[in-house]
Amino acid sequence: MSLSPRTRGRAFAISAVLVAAIGAVAIVVAAAGSEKVAASPGPETAVQGFFDALVAGDARTALTYVDPLPGFDFAADPLLTDAALAPVRRPAAVQVGAARQTSAAALVDVTYQARGVTVQQTVSVVGGHRLRDVLVGLSVSGARGRPVTVNGVPLGSEDLTTGVFPGSYEVAVEGNAMFEGESFIVVPEVVMGGVAVGVSFSVPELTENAAAEIQTGVEQALDKCATSSSPQPRGCPFQLDVPGTKSRVKWSIAEYPTITPKVTEVLSGLTVSLSGDGFVHWTADLADRSSSGDLKFSVTGSAKPAGSGFQISLTT
Repeated sequence: MSLSPRTRGRAFAISAVLVAAIGAVAIVVAAAGSEKVAASPGPETAVQGFFDALVAGDARTALTYVDPLPGFDFAADPLLTDAALAPVRRPAAVQVGAARQTSAAALVDVTYQARGVTVQQTVSVVGGHRLRDVLVGLSVSGARGRPVTVNGVPLGSEDLTTGVFPGSYEVAVEGNAMFEGESFIVVPEVVMGGVAVGVSFSVPELTENAAAEIQTGVEQALDKCATSSSPQPRGCPFQLDVPGTKSRVKWSIAEYPTITPKVTEVLSGLTVSLSGDGFVHWTADLADRSSSGDLKFSVTGSAKPAGSGFQISLTT
């Protein structure tokens, strides 16, 4: 479930197939005010111990209760650390039920609150004290090469699937001078076979200033083209092809094009395609006279993020 998204996009629960694939299909928690289970060793005590540590922000102790997952290294997951356990992200109002024994494991039902939303799940306990299916499967897609953070923890710039502690999650993708960032606050949802959470970022929009800055950048590029004295300025969208024209031409931009930027996806990531029409005035010495006129030209090209700004390329 998504709570208070700061920008557009959609958050969704990933499928049980994905949850099972990463071995993170259930969640349980305990808060400081939770009802205590019996002091005698047993599945409920293990569940309570895990969440007592979790609510205290002690990731290392919490992980000592978790049954190791084949092929999943807890130490390699930066979200299974204290850094991801800010107090507002931890679960609250936890209720731990009595264990039910099956042939494979003991099952313990747990209910908790995450950002005011009730989450329910069943935790498997093997060997009397090892918790399975207690991590939440988190999936993030649509990064498109932009830096991603979860609960303030940097996670690179690629789509990802990983396991996280029970609670709530602020999943964000960083913006830049060209593209708006996005952020969601999400909590786990029950899916077939367990509990998971997923966030999918949409194709970003331009920032409020980007369109104006792109327009200015194109005008500056055209002004540079107009300083050329060549009938065919290199890398520029206009040229003069009049028989008898000598080598020197004087250019001036009569009407700048109004650039229409459009965000598109290419193999290398996000780019902004540019288009617009303008007019350039020219004066040239022909073989027998001087002549001048106006030419209509079309601008096409692209703009890409570069450092703290962006780079504009015109297509000729």
